[in-house]
Amino acid sequence: MPPTSAPDADPTPAVDPAALRRALRRAAPTYDGAALLAHEVEGRLLERLELMRVEPTRILVVDARGGAGGRALAKRFPGAEKVQVDPAPAMIRQARKRRGWRRRQHFCAAWSGGLPFPAASFDLIWSNLGLPWANDLDAVLGELHRVLAPEGLVLFSSLGPDTLAELRAALPAGYSRAPDMPVFLDMHDVGDALSRAGFEGVVMENETLTVTYPDLRTLLADGRATASGALLANRPRGLLTPRRLAALEAALPREDGLLPVRFEVVYGHAWRPERAGVAADASGTARIGLDQIGRAPGTW
Repeated sequence: MPPTSAPDADPTPAVDPAALRRALRRAAPTYDGAALLAHEVEGRLLERLELMRVEPTRILVVDARGGAGGRALAKRFPGAEKVQVDPAPAMIRQARKRRGWRRRQHFCAAWSGGLPFPAASFDLIWSNLGLPWANDLDAVLGELHRVLAPEGLVLFSSLGPDTLAELRAALPAGYSRAPDMPVFLDMHDVGDALSRAGFEGVVMENETLTVTYPDLRTLLADGRATASGALLANRPRGLLTPRRLAALEAALPREDGLLPVRFEVVYGHAWRPERAGVAADASGTARIGLDQIGRAPGTW
């Protein structure tokens, strides 16, 4: 199901699911060639995976995009069955084209908040830069917890609140009322959400990666090619005028003639415990029914 949020319940700017799916459809042919940040982060996720003792038999890749993560995991775990999921059928078609022969890979168009799989289906769940576009992180993590087998691992990357700080600071120069931009969650908030979903052994870390662009047009074109452009429900309609573009460009800092753009990358992993616990709600409260309360052996 698409990401959703209750009306008037959260002032955080919401991603428009229809806009996201359209952007993914348009970017499907260009994504793998343009997603330099995603590929760099993917390599760093793989390095972290090397440090973990896991031998999964079934792997789920959510928000798979062009399938690069699935192909990398197919090399790392050649005997495992891989299922790649993305909300855009066009992305799934691209991933299927590039899967290679003799690879145990399957593909499915679905949102990460509504996965069409039975509970405890996978030993490893992988998500590279898909979580930033989820309006309801608790719902997505709850779904990942549901389909992850006991003692299974979820490994992911996301974006933190310092992402695109330069562009955020420049917006007032081009707009009388600066448009909203996505608000990416702090790694501590993501860690808390993992705990609420019932995960254990949560580990979070972050780092800042800087990508340089020759000009603002190239930055915006890169956003379109990677389906990370204007995706908010309340985004400004209409074209970016030359005057506004020039004002924004003038307000952006330069280093050696290039525009430096920061991305705060968040990495996390967690485990589903062998015995499923009780997930807490948004307030941190776990409600346990009488039928869930066990008694110690030898007691009444």
